Amino acid sequence: MNESIKEFSIETLSQIVLLDTDFILLAVLVAVVVILYDSFYYVSRKKLKETGIQPKAVAHSIDGSKNLPIKNYPVERKPLARKLRDRYVAQLLVYMRLIEEFEGKKPPYGYLILGGNCRRIKIMNTPKRQIWVQGIIDEMRAILAGQESRPTPEARKCSKCDVKNHCKFDASKSSDMAVQINAQINKR
Repeated sequence: MNESIKEFSIETLSQIVLLDTDFILLAVLVAVVVILYDSFYYVSRKKLKETGIQPKAVAHSIDGSKNLPIKNYPVERKPLARKLRDRYVAQLLVYMRLIEEFEGKKPPYGYLILGGNCRRIKIMNTPKRQIWVQGIIDEMRAILAGQESRPTPEARKCSKCDVKNHCKFDASKSSDMAVQINAQINKR
């Protein structure tokens, strides 16, 4: 048996030697391409798994059905949020303003989806809220233009802050109305 294997291998090697070198190079090239493709495919799959990005995303409407709405209204998802914050509402209102600017239609509302259980909160796009967002935008533009920013933290947060020793602002000594109001609310 060993001798027959030995004879077969010698015969195969002698036939390979007789083959054209171009054919051998082509076979080696195909093998290298298959190995590289397989390794890149494996690495890309591993990266997708680590990031949580799915290759094919399925769109669902707010209520979980597959019927997507015809209207364009913004939806912002905050998977780690536990409660509604002003900054989330401001972000959604800016999205509404952008939709109105680029599409010419004012969205009447948008949705905030909070937390892992996907609690849905409808945020109405009212003129009062847009004026509030415009005030925030104007304040940001003024700071960019060189105006000094006015910190208005809560006294409770100021006392626990890691950088309070280096900060110019002291909530306990400030005459800022917003800080005083927040301090009074926190005492109750």
